Amino acid sequence: MKRLIYIISIVCMVLVTATSCKDMDDNYKEYLDNIPTYAPAVRNLRAASQEPGSLTLMWDIVDDTHLIKTMRIVVKKTASDIRSIDIPEVVTEYTVTDLELQGYEFEVFTIDGFGNLSIPVTETFTPIPGRE
Repeated sequence: MKRLIYIISIVCMVLVTATSCKDMDDNYKEYLDNIPTYAPAVRNLRAASQEPGSLTLMWDIVDDTHLIKTMRIVVKKTASDIRSIDIPEVVTEYTVTDLELQGYEFEVFTIDGFGNLSIPVTETFTPIPGRE
């Protein structure tokens, strides 16, 4: 008799455990399905200067997910002199003008449809022909 009660209690515990795990999965399934995926960063950032004071920035985009909607370039002349250029479309090059003949730090971001920025790709270039 003890053996029968022991077997029945084990079967009941297994059934309760198996059904409760499925219910627990339902609790966090919503979070797994809605994980935000951010736009991928650009690759291979480079620049060319055709005339003094202007730089054409070029980069490669690998976006199999088609998340990139717009782009942003941040131009840093000094720690306090920073400007941002928003590009309303996806491009692989952009010419920045009105630069002084000194080194600038450039950050290129991609932006998804929700306004999330990618990891920045940062390089320093000088807008003097032949000194890219």
